[in-house]
Amino acid sequence: HVRGPSSARRRFLSRSVRSNMMAGRATARIAGVVAFALMAATLQGCGKSGGDSPTPAPETTTTTMTTTQMGPLPPQPEMPFPPMRGICYQAPPGKSLSPELPGLDMMQAGYADQWGPKGRDDLGMIRTLGANSVRLYHGAGLEADTDHQAFLDRAHELGLRVLLGFHTQNICPEFDCFKHWHSATARGFKAGFVKDGAWHPAIKAVVLMDEPDLLNLMNEDGTAVNCTGAQAQCRTKAVLSSLDGFLAAEEESKIDGSNISLTVAWSFTTRDSVDGKLNASYLYGFQDTVAGIDDPTLAEYNPRNYDALQEAFTSRWVHSVNIPAQWSFAKEMIADKYEPFKKHPW
Repeated sequence: HVRGPSSARRRFLSRSVRSNMMAGRATARIAGVVAFALMAATLQGCGKSGGDSPTPAPETTTTTMTTTQMGPLPPQPEMPFPPMRGICYQAPPGKSLSPELPGLDMMQAGYADQWGPKGRDDLGMIRTLGANSVRLYHGAGLEADTDHQAFLDRAHELGLRVLLGFHTQNICPEFDCFKHWHSATARGFKAGFVKDGAWHPAIKAVVLMDEPDLLNLMNEDGTAVNCTGAQAQCRTKAVLSSLDGFLAAEEESKIDGSNISLTVAWSFTTRDSVDGKLNASYLYGFQDTVAGIDDPTLAEYNPRNYDALQEAFTSRWVHSVNIPAQWSFAKEMIADKYEPFKKHPW
């Protein structure tokens, strides 16, 4: 006497049969689709006029497969610019910096295994995503003892324009940043920012400061600089002096920067401008720069080379602002009110 399966086993077998049947149907459907595709490929080009029979399909079918080879992205042509389609690249390999990591400056050689072709090839991925530019926040003014040219060379061969950013939280006593921005620029030239006697061809623009309106600058001893006057005066003085020091370094090194745009990226918030012409406006930083260049005494600053300051602002300046908002809001708050600043792009 052979006992039949238990009720539980019957349910299991029933499910198994149904699963197998469903799998079989799915396999049949897939096979049908494949067969249809093969038939369509076989019959492509057939159908002559008249009553002749179509040419019999060959007995063997050759299938060609396309595979993607993993590895670094090969050199790419430059993409149109503008429009700008960029990535802000500040991605240290961890949730926070540790003593084992090189630091905030992502351009330096210590991060080559992350952005370079022999490692993860972040720059190649940025280009693959469709970007034509990459912005750095701490590329100048923080670390200049290691090579930075390899990063720029890789960006250039991929057709990426580099927006080189200065480390803003830096030494700027009494908001006069001339000395340190001058030194940082000169050291950067030796670390790879210059190639064949000119700015490296990958560099499209230099961001002298990132959100200087936050006033997060330092004294020589590392303490925070105290703004004893109006905040608008302090931030405008910092901008004018950083530009002044940068231009002095270019002049001393005989580097022609006429093809390099210059800018300061302001916070996306409302403030009063240094000359009082704008109140609670998102355009305060643009007006600060215009008014400060026109009359540096508004910021209580005495330029070392006022003519160079004016010339660079006229021919090289681009207004910019960090916008963590949708374009519709930015358009309403900035683009639609940009008419007074139209001499300069933004």
